[in-house]
Amino acid sequence: MPARVGLVVVNYNSAHLTRALLDGVPAALDGLEGEVVVVDNGSQDDSLEVLATLTGVTVVPSTNEGYAAGLNRGIAALQRVDAYVALNPDLRLAPGSLRRLVERLGEGPDGARVGITAPLVRDADGSTSWSLRRDPSLLRSCGLGSTGRPALSEYVRDPQAYSHAHAVDWALGACLAVSWECAQEIGPWDESYFLYSEETDYCMRARDLGWQVWFEPAAEVTHEGGGSGVSDALHEMQVLNRVRLVRRRRGTAYGWAYLGASTAQELWWAAKGNRRNRRAALALVVPSRRSAKSSRGSVLPQ
Repeated sequence: MPARVGLVVVNYNSAHLTRALLDGVPAALDGLEGEVVVVDNGSQDDSLEVLATLTGVTVVPSTNEGYAAGLNRGIAALQRVDAYVALNPDLRLAPGSLRRLVERLGEGPDGARVGITAPLVRDADGSTSWSLRRDPSLLRSCGLGSTGRPALSEYVRDPQAYSHAHAVDWALGACLAVSWECAQEIGPWDESYFLYSEETDYCMRARDLGWQVWFEPAAEVTHEGGGSGVSDALHEMQVLNRVRLVRRRRGTAYGWAYLGASTAQELWWAAKGNRRNRRAALALVVPSRRSAKSSRGSVLPQ
């Protein structure tokens, strides 16, 4: 089991949440040695002043180049760790949760290499968050996830899947533990994803290298922002980054088909009066309508 664990938090105008998160770290580590790095992604509030009051924390001031970039800066600042845990500021950690996550890293029960572990995530009301995901596919982009059929849904909504430890395709990036060996093989987080799809890409790259992504329900966290939804701009970024990821993974022809299915779904919701879907549909087919943060890297059409 990793003896020394690095904790990386990317803060953006949320120092009060970060401070509350870190208050729970000693109990969550349950005796493990931890090193905490907080990357401030260009906050415009009093975050740097608040973070400066925290003891035992390395603060890395930065500009806002996105979540993946913030993680990379935090990981680079760690010293002598055997594993690291990426943590969103708006989490609350149950006692022993971080210890249970890192205990699963290494050799799995079937002899496979476990490189990434994810906890059971609860929303602020105590309900289970559907934090487990399947790989994106053309069928899963068609808006038929409510059928509950695995071939049609990226979200894993079967309650039984959250009752036992097992290997998964990928999991919500709010809290992920990564062995240092796995992290060195994967390389840095892909900074072309400003926000959204960076954890999908990271987990898929780990699996490409023979590492398992493991769900550990004995480790529990509460995601206070888990049910808060997204803004129009964030939804645009979410949709475009998914097309970008699929094109990179599956090739141009598949990417065009995925783009068409995604656009059709966004237009369907836009016809029902949803403004954010109209914005996303326009961004998918008209490059000039994409925000600067959504335009990193290649997205179909060029």
